[in-house]
Amino acid sequence: MNTVKIKNLEIGQGIPKICIPLTGRNRKEIIEEMKIVKQYNPDLIEWRADFFSEIYNIEKVCEMLVTINDNFRQIPVLFTFRTQEEGGEKSIRPEDYVQLLKIVSRKKLADIVDVQVFWYPGDVEKLIEELKNIGATVLASSHHFEGTPSAEKILGDFYTMEKLKADFLKIAAMPQSKDDVFALLQATIEGEKQIKKPIITMSMGQKGILSRICGEFTGSCITFAAGKNASAPGQIRADELKKVLIDIHKILK
Repeated sequence: MNTVKIKNLEIGQGIPKICIPLTGRNRKEIIEEMKIVKQYNPDLIEWRADFFSEIYNIEKVCEMLVTINDNFRQIPVLFTFRTQEEGGEKSIRPEDYVQLLKIVSRKKLADIVDVQVFWYPGDVEKLIEELKNIGATVLASSHHFEGTPSAEKILGDFYTMEKLKADFLKIAAMPQSKDDVFALLQATIEGEKQIKKPIITMSMGQKGILSRICGEFTGSCITFAAGKNASAPGQIRADELKKVLIDIHKILK
């Protein structure tokens, strides 16, 4: 698997990097949240912009991103608008989604931008190409809140994402059983063997917690943890997750 270096962080080898989401609904909440998150020393920050009450005001979005970057400086920032269709807080028109990602990328306000590749109804390969030409690092994502696809389907989606030339490939799914969790882990292990891009997987909810801690073994390079609040079911508090990941790393060595 190739690694990707962003700022001083090399992603794709060793202990999975911990990403903590910011989910405040307004500027005041986000500023308070950042104070808590900084105490955990995360590897990455994700701004879940779909939680932001002024998300449709691009000027306010840019102002908030400037503040986030000023607070975290050398810590890479992932910009995400998760749509309701994939488990997020708000809906957005595809054309507004594209404009949002392009403006954030053009102004260099995020180190990584998330693109929902199977939700976007347009030419997603062209969108990713345009974002990369602007200078963005692209995380291709797909989220299944209604269940977990088969291992074969997950692996097939990874192949599709890789062909789109995104820099990171992420799939999250909601398990209904232990078999679902193992299907996702199996696909991760196979993906790590066959796919050159860094991959990220997670099985959500309580049933899927195992997937959030075993990435060094399976090949998932980033894991998401709760700071002040969780952005998805099953996220472990960041300090607890870091301890577990370090212990596993020592055992695997």
